[in-house]
Amino acid sequence: MTDQADTPVCEHRSRRRANLQRMLKPKSLVMVGGSAMSFAIEYVRTLGFDGNVHVVNPFRDEIAGVPCLPDIRALPEVPDAAWIGVPTDNVIDVVRDLNNFGVPAAVCFTAGFGEVGARELERALVEAAGDMALLGPNCMGFINFLDGVGLVASTHGVTRPEHGIACIAQSGTIVANMVTSDRSVPISHLLSMGNQAVLDLADGIAAVIDDERVKAVMLYIEGIKDAHAFAQVAAHAFDLGKPIVCLKGGVSDAGAAIALSHTGSLAGRPEFYDAFFKRLGIINVKTFPELLELSKLLAFDGLPRGNRVMIETCSGTDSGYCADLAERYGVDLPQPSASVKAQLREVLPPIATPMNPLDVTMMQWGDREAQATSLITLLNDPADAAALVLNLPPYLDTTTYRPALEAMKDVRAEVDLPCYVIANLPEGAPIAAREELLEAGVIPLQGIEDAFSCIGRGARYTCHREFLTAQGGPETRLLCAPVSESSTLLDEAQAKQALAAYGVPVPAYKLAGSAEQAADIAAAHDGPVVVKGCGTELAHKSELGAVAVNLTESSDIVRVAAAMLVLPGVSSLLVEPMVTDAVAEFIVGIKRDSLFGLALVLGTGGVLTELVRDTTHVILPASRGQIESAVECLSGAALLEGFRGAPAGDKAALCDLIEKVCDYASAEADRLIELDVNPVMVRPQGKGVVAVDALIRQGV
Repeated sequence: MTDQADTPVCEHRSRRRANLQRMLKPKSLVMVGGSAMSFAIEYVRTLGFDGNVHVVNPFRDEIAGVPCLPDIRALPEVPDAAWIGVPTDNVIDVVRDLNNFGVPAAVCFTAGFGEVGARELERALVEAAGDMALLGPNCMGFINFLDGVGLVASTHGVTRPEHGIACIAQSGTIVANMVTSDRSVPISHLLSMGNQAVLDLADGIAAVIDDERVKAVMLYIEGIKDAHAFAQVAAHAFDLGKPIVCLKGGVSDAGAAIALSHTGSLAGRPEFYDAFFKRLGIINVKTFPELLELSKLLAFDGLPRGNRVMIETCSGTDSGYCADLAERYGVDLPQPSASVKAQLREVLPPIATPMNPLDVTMMQWGDREAQATSLITLLNDPADAAALVLNLPPYLDTTTYRPALEAMKDVRAEVDLPCYVIANLPEGAPIAAREELLEAGVIPLQGIEDAFSCIGRGARYTCHREFLTAQGGPETRLLCAPVSESSTLLDEAQAKQALAAYGVPVPAYKLAGSAEQAADIAAAHDGPVVVKGCGTELAHKSELGAVAVNLTESSDIVRVAAAMLVLPGVSSLLVEPMVTDAVAEFIVGIKRDSLFGLALVLGTGGVLTELVRDTTHVILPASRGQIESAVECLSGAALLEGFRGAPAGDKAALCDLIEKVCDYASAEADRLIELDVNPVMVRPQGKGVVAVDALIRQGV
């Protein structure tokens, strides 16, 4: 099977990426369209662009003070990029003319293509573009704030940061919201990808990620077009130490339908996207405020170095709420050691309790030195970050909170740790205070819930990055071999035989053609047996009544077996010894996704699988480390440690079985559609595991 990770970026994509680089730093531009271009012309000048700007419109003398040319052939030079704002029916001719003239890149603002079902029209657009770097269609355009240039149809402010976060999204509104948010996130680039007809998200990341001024990338995704290309560029970003933080849209049925109508994107199954992002080390957030606040941490090198955070407040309520949020978002608030408690008692007011979060009480409020000393003392114990919870209402005189701000700046000067000032509410952090804190190396976080969520996600990212680095970096291969749409289901005996060939432990089963033969097979076993109907049309035997367990009497076996043989789809009977000493049941499955290929599905098994929904997904191929990590993620993993006095389960044997199932899936990737081993009976430690039921569906 071809290893797509080693497949070089295709020549078309390479040329388009080079042309996109040229568009992001153009020396000349051309606008093709009508009056809407006046905004684009005025804004690019406002950004500071001093190159030539040409306008093509056969019906106007001038637009925004720029003389209009009758057609593209009348251009006095070959521009580096074009902005297209003509009616949908004219777009393809304009793109073809630009391509023939040698224009390397363009923004297609016009909509009315794949997002409204006009797939053939969009394919014609791709053909007309050739190797042009075409953003869109149905997109806002781009802004390069670092170098002062952009092609957009509206104004989005003017900033010239020294470094920042590149914001890439399929939505023009989203990128506009990101840059105009009052969150102190420096934005280096905005790229609106629209329908991704020619350029996709991977191309957008590739265009900015090697710029040393870009600290990280924030994404809003409705659907990924090319998973292989995306994985390769995400792995490159990981190698550069530049995190990607992502918000995935279309995770509900309604949201997916809107994504399809918005940009023509298939939103895909969220559990597969979650697994894909995890294997690539992408920080996966769930809200826009999280996206912004985490991007702020990344922009100012403020990720916590681990999970331990020391917090100072001046309110018992704030301290209690912080403790609640820390538990909710997985942030560890270590309590001070005995020696640090003694030190704290020397500096705290007598009514304060030395603990974390540390409420210094209003007796210390307004005392810069005392507040700083209290938090610095708390930090004498090991910690990964420090925070002060402090609302800064914009209508208050700054003198009311200035001592606290100065105290936190003093703490940052004293300790080599990420330091945060957390405003209880997003609006409780006025811009002047934020800028002052950032200048001192303290990061202002806006909204206490979002702050804790981001600190928790940031800490997990730090840990997961270490894990991926130890694994040799993100895995970029995908098992996406084409498979036939027609399929067949193996019967249970065939499925077990196929898995056993790869070392998966299965019961010592035998097939019977009659009730009497089933009883004879059972008699050869000392303990209870299981009798199941067997056939290539039995996907769910329990619902059909084709499973009987804990059978010991010959008469019962004959009766049950005879009843099963007349059930629809039952062609024979499978008889096997019953596992009676299991301490836990798990499901091990393989599912196929049209975008990401084969994925491992692990979960709490048995008949409760669909009710409990304790599952996790891992995109294949998967390493042993990924398998072990996935098992640990399950709530049911507690059963393997000896839950409520029960013996510990054989976790190593479970991971061995999962690894062998993955080996089978990799070998059969060109025809495997679905596989379920449910349940896997995990026996006490040292006694192994048994795959007592198996289902395999293959393409034919």
